[in-house]
Amino acid sequence: MRPAAVAVVVVFLTGLEPAVAQGRRGGTPDPYGPNARGTASVAGHVLTPGTNTPVRGADVVATHERGARISTTTDDNGAYLLDRLLEGAWYVTVSKGGYIAWQLGQQRPFKPAPPTVLARGQRLAADIPLSRGGAISGRIYDAAGDAAAGVQVRAYRATIEQGARRLKAVGAADFTDDLGAFRVYGLPPGDYYVTASLRLAPIDSVVETTYAPTYFPGTGDLAEAQRVKLGLGTEVTATFPLLAVRPARVAGVVLTAAGSPADAFLSLESEATEFGMPIGVGGVTRSDGTFTLADVGPGRYLLKATLRGDNPDESGTTPVAVYGEDLSGVTVVTGRPATLRGVIAADGAASQRVPADLKVVAFSAREAGHVLDSSDGMRFDLGSLSEPFRLAVEGLPETWGVKQITVGDLDGLDGPIDLPPGQQAVARIVLTDRLTQVAGVVAPIGATSPVSVVVFPENSAKWGSRSRYIRRVDTDARGNFLIVGLPPGESYLAFATDYLEDGEHLDPEFLTGIRNVAVPFSLDDAEKRTLELKVVER
Repeated sequence: MRPAAVAVVVVFLTGLEPAVAQGRRGGTPDPYGPNARGTASVAGHVLTPGTNTPVRGADVVATHERGARISTTTDDNGAYLLDRLLEGAWYVTVSKGGYIAWQLGQQRPFKPAPPTVLARGQRLAADIPLSRGGAISGRIYDAAGDAAAGVQVRAYRATIEQGARRLKAVGAADFTDDLGAFRVYGLPPGDYYVTASLRLAPIDSVVETTYAPTYFPGTGDLAEAQRVKLGLGTEVTATFPLLAVRPARVAGVVLTAAGSPADAFLSLESEATEFGMPIGVGGVTRSDGTFTLADVGPGRYLLKATLRGDNPDESGTTPVAVYGEDLSGVTVVTGRPATLRGVIAADGAASQRVPADLKVVAFSAREAGHVLDSSDGMRFDLGSLSEPFRLAVEGLPETWGVKQITVGDLDGLDGPIDLPPGQQAVARIVLTDRLTQVAGVVAPIGATSPVSVVVFPENSAKWGSRSRYIRRVDTDARGNFLIVGLPPGESYLAFATDYLEDGEHLDPEFLTGIRNVAVPFSLDDAEKRTLELKVVER
């Protein structure tokens, strides 16, 4: 009897050991961890659109919103099975080399798919389309027309983020062969910038051994680059020269308002940030106020110097243009920033009490400029106004709008406000509740197709990321829309489409492309306008 009893005791203790160890580690296993499993499943086929040809060997990955992950590969019939899935929201992604990665429920190449929500024990059948990607091929050559080997070539697409145009790499980079040939593939349809860059030495080498990127069709300035249009599964050619444009050095001196050498931080920001130019060149002055900024690519910049440490609150800016040659003798003089105090009031015709909890924001007048300062309340005080800026009122309900902004004797409603260093200015902001209304209907409209309406001014000078003249709204299920508070006295254009990327309605290139097919109309003070629009499919 003793051996049997001992055996039972040993098994019992062994069964407890993991739980005891788990307790020692301080918790229970994560029920949604990477290896967690449930009872639901998703099964179907991966097929090429149009022909329904099975896509063999495609990777299918399911990721739970809380971390669980399961993957598989399609068989010779393009079939896949994801089983033992937990209940909850999943993202199912299919990918294969040369194809455009796609998510279950996705409708557009760059539009994220909504999650697929599974109940416990649910069996979901879902076929997923997978299209072959397009390609950009070509040849890179040097100034003598000879093949440029070992050049890295990338494709970028422009997106609008926080009101500014940014470039994002799409697909894998390629390197030119001995004939200077390249091919970047697996690209979704769209417009792309193509770049070529070459380093003549390792990454940690001195600056002079590195060439700045060249952009198709052969320019070192991204603002002058051209995009290539790529259709679904098509291939286009982009052949261009690699420019021997080395990054430059920018050198000079920073002086305080008193004329002494400045101890300052420096930042060099591209004036072409709406074209995706990076921000990241900076430094500090030496003890004598001089500075050198290295590795600056071609372009137009704004150089800003800000005193650091226990120095007075002073800053200064100056424009800088770099085109491959070192630039010296740049001088920046700092000064105390301007300040602005003011009041918010309602116009005499207002029928409501002025709303509370308002905020006045001063932001840089540059495209997608950052916030300089803000102030809450009907009386406001703003500082740190060291560059041209614009004013905005945040927290306004839909029944109110800004009618007038004056800074001294200047009109600051739509244009930039530029105050001299150290100036103390006074502003007045007038609100109104007599607003314009643009209502309408979009027809035809599909039961499941969202429709976006964009209204923008004919005058392109009033386009911009913070323009109060541009609006985007979505229609309801019946195709109706309403836009309140567009500024009166302006000629507008209205456009309805089945698809818009985030922020695309702020893109000047997009607005230029649709202005000839948009519906024109005008608005008078407090006018109520009705429009009928047709959907333009994209």
